[in-house]
Amino acid sequence: MGDPRTVDPCTLTDPAAITGFGEISRAGTVSMDYCLLHVRPDENTLIQLAVGELVPYTRGKGDPVVRDGSLRIAKNAPIPGHCSRQVLFDDGLAMQVSADLLTGDPAAGLCGLADSGAHVAAEALQQHRAGHRDTPSNSLALVDPCSVLDTEFVRQVPGLEQAKPRPSPTGHECSWGEQSTTSPRVRLLHTAGEPPRLLHGAAVEEQVADRKTVISVVGGDPMVPLCSAETGHIPFGDSGGVEVAQLVVALPGSDGTEACEYARGLARLAWPELPQVNP
Repeated sequence: MGDPRTVDPCTLTDPAAITGFGEISRAGTVSMDYCLLHVRPDENTLIQLAVGELVPYTRGKGDPVVRDGSLRIAKNAPIPGHCSRQVLFDDGLAMQVSADLLTGDPAAGLCGLADSGAHVAAEALQQHRAGHRDTPSNSLALVDPCSVLDTEFVRQVPGLEQAKPRPSPTGHECSWGEQSTTSPRVRLLHTAGEPPRLLHGAAVEEQVADRKTVISVVGGDPMVPLCSAETGHIPFGDSGGVEVAQLVVALPGSDGTEACEYARGLARLAWPELPQVNP
């Protein structure tokens, strides 16, 4: 694959190879790490196929593993509205391919689509067709979020006094705390998509460390103890998207207002460590 930080996951897809499942179109960009396709088996059904995210692989009990050329594919047990496959690598990582039902018929053949998407990705990898984006030197894709936000600052968040950073396989995400809805946690993600904007009444736009920042209670309910701080960076792709630094704070037992105070404070410390927009 080469440098995982700059891989274009859409080069691991082939819409023509899955047209048997319906009408295929590219969905919008929401990540640097995976490519989204929309599949319409009929006018009332919409499926989202996500291809390319690298994750640590843990084999589920009873999950079959099949050979695809020189690679192996793990078939995760489906759950309602979701089916996933993982293309396995020898270093303990896997490339995830997942099909999710957005609207319509629950019997829409999600696992068949996931199987096809995983086969196409495995074939592209074996044929060395993984493409890379032209990445400017000031791109967030090249910056480790764990180096942007000092762990000593994160440890000031209640419940995270002993937290250690956990980087993602692509180096685009760093997280602290247990990944549980009942545990405090912080995540800094370098991603891409639409420029940050106000989506509801529990969001504000303000200057944080000289960067325009949207601070938002996730979901818009002030009682939910989950808040994000997002700042746009340089253009990404050719459809009006931008790179985005997204910092998320969860404080179970608190509320959105307090979570946003911590998100704002951590953003104030992290944003100065980001690359300059105009170096």
